[in-house]
Amino acid sequence: MENFESLGDSLAVVRHAPTLRIQALEKLRRAIIEGKIPAGSRLVERKLCDLLDVSRTVVREILRQLEAEGWVVNPPYKGPTVTSLSLDEARQIYEIRIALEGHAAKLAAMRATEEQVQSLERIVKALRTAADSGDVLNQIKTIEQFYEALLVGAGNTMMSVYLASQRSRLTSWRSMSLSRPERAIVSFQEKERLVAAIRDRDATRAQRIAEDHIRASAKAAFAITFDDVTPAPTPEQKSGRSAPPTARKGAKAKR
Repeated sequence: MENFESLGDSLAVVRHAPTLRIQALEKLRRAIIEGKIPAGSRLVERKLCDLLDVSRTVVREILRQLEAEGWVVNPPYKGPTVTSLSLDEARQIYEIRIALEGHAAKLAAMRATEEQVQSLERIVKALRTAADSGDVLNQIKTIEQFYEALLVGAGNTMMSVYLASQRSRLTSWRSMSLSRPERAIVSFQEKERLVAAIRDRDATRAQRIAEDHIRASAKAAFAITFDDVTPAPTPEQKSGRSAPPTARKGAKAKR
């Protein structure tokens, strides 16, 4: 935090409604999303109190909230730190998501009620509005609503809880990917096709679209964060018909 004193003016909150806690939370969250506080940065309570002009109690509350959302981790002996994933950790999470969210989409096509399908359609429309606005934070919130609705339709609560925790660890990567307007629009179109497959009760197509969507999301995130990396092989690559490119040894995240 030693180099972030210049953020004081942009982070300081105005003392009127909404509450100081909500203002401070939104200010700090946005500073992380926009990269003003980079991944791996240690968040010192005393410095945040000065920058946000709020009490230590408020700072602790918002750090806990950001930890729950996946923006912050709190490792032993280090304290609150902006989330930073290694290449291998991110690759593994995307592979988990491909497998489980593809299966969730298949289940949703088989099990979702008419009301649940309509809910997905409404959220997709809201996602288009969010993508058009360019508001990354609103897009992230709407995407989380989409996945919550998808997993409700899948009828598997245990899967829902587990996948929510995995997606939260990729939140900062998702924000970088969505910051590119072309990816935000494509992401919306992919989800629109997924909901259409669920509406048609085509479980096989829904699963394929969901898996391809996560692969595309991973590719976009890795293209921004790492050099020449393919995070998860496609079925064709797994079968040996096309060899995936190899990440450079020791590739590091761009800061």
